[in-house]
Amino acid sequence: MRNSEVAQLLENVASLLEIREENPFRIRAYHEAARHIESMAEDIAKLHQEGRLREIPGVGESLAAKIDEYMRTGSLRYYEELKEQIAPGLGQLLEVPGVGPRRAKMIHEHLGITTIEQLRKAAEEHKLRTLPGIREKTEEKILREVQRLQERTRRLLLGVALPAAEQVVGMLKGHTAVQRIDPAGSIRRMKETIGDIDILAASHRPREVMAAFTSLPIVKEILLKGPTKSSVLVEGNLQIDLRVIKPDEYGAALQYFTGSKANQIAVRGQGIREGL
Repeated sequence: MRNSEVAQLLENVASLLEIREENPFRIRAYHEAARHIESMAEDIAKLHQEGRLREIPGVGESLAAKIDEYMRTGSLRYYEELKEQIAPGLGQLLEVPGVGPRRAKMIHEHLGITTIEQLRKAAEEHKLRTLPGIREKTEEKILREVQRLQERTRRLLLGVALPAAEQVVGMLKGHTAVQRIDPAGSIRRMKETIGDIDILAASHRPREVMAAFTSLPIVKEILLKGPTKSSVLVEGNLQIDLRVIKPDEYGAALQYFTGSKANQIAVRGQGIREGL
């Protein structure tokens, strides 16, 4: 399901509109549509294929057209234009949990910060606490989140990432709720460097798999725990993401979560052309 992906896109648009101080009703519309898409049980790709995007609460003609463009092409021109209209790099600050659109804009306007590395240095030098609404504890929290983000986004050598993925697969393979489990993403493509470590599992009892995964002895911190997807940090601050899929959808899911973005766009385009 691509619901989370589309919901995040709409949240990103809302954040940029908020930085530009656009109409609050317009901003709220994006937030509301994102919330409904994130929480609905039906796959948005199916609704798109059947021409039913307008059935989603909060999705009118304009939003439906933007979602359609993104589903067909893998990008949204309106979002790219918004990014060009704000200070270069300012969108990076929105990636840091706890910053948010208004705080990102304030930090940029007062300190000229446009990158995550500049934000880290400002926090280390205690410059953030001089700004309105940012106290010592808030500054410390921002610094922690920046450090975690930088750790999670660094590229890993395949020789580091593959053993970590195989260790988790080995630990979960014997669990009674797990029918299949494999590394996915760039590890399965055997790329020289890896971002996050992606693992896919097949099960009719995803909550049990999530519970087993997040309680593994190698887990240092749980970043996200959901009914079908969880993310953890293990030794070495390696981020490992696990997704649980229904067994009869596992083959298609393994292909989807292994392919690069360009591959996904090409496969999706081929499917649309063939009416699949």
